[in-house]
Amino acid sequence: MKVATNKFWKDDFNPNDYDDIKSAEVERERLRQENSTTNWIYVGTDIRHFDEAKIGLTSGALGTRASSSQNPHFTLLCAFKVKDGITPLKLAEIEESVKTMLCGRYEAIPHYGSRWNSEWFRVSPQEMREVVQHFLYDNYNWYMYSYYCHERDEGVINGWENTRLINGGDNLRYGPRDLSTRPIAFECLTFPGCGEDCDCW
Repeated sequence: MKVATNKFWKDDFNPNDYDDIKSAEVERERLRQENSTTNWIYVGTDIRHFDEAKIGLTSGALGTRASSSQNPHFTLLCAFKVKDGITPLKLAEIEESVKTMLCGRYEAIPHYGSRWNSEWFRVSPQEMREVVQHFLYDNYNWYMYSYYCHERDEGVINGWENTRLINGGDNLRYGPRDLSTRPIAFECLTFPGCGEDCDCW
């Protein structure tokens, strides 16, 4: 079975490599979502104020929100992947719903000039990340690039995180990946390993 691993997966995808039309379409959709780089709900922070966090949406590439020309101290903490193909109207609904939820839990920081509420809240970015992840999965998992893990009894949304900010490492490319702590398969405990893309041995 051929598995495409780069952004040109459409050129390499051949439905004849699969047992039937249904399995080919399932794999085509999985690859489409895995390789999509647009539609994100993100959590941002100002590195001078770790008691404040920003919620936002981009229907474009995540890199367009990674920095701010008005605030050089702004950076993204993480982003949650909304499925490719979701309508702009649904994206706006999801964003507005997240903001409404946050307004009910935290103090919104108003713009200095207009006094209208901004997308910034008085909460640590790490706490916002947790709250938003649970809210999105509980209310919009059908629209998120996500799955349910029965072993851990929890929902997981694929996304991106700022590894440089979190642990000083190099940032990975902008793209969705499983950021959860996955359970160790029993195959990992015996040579040669589980066969998945991990370093068992």
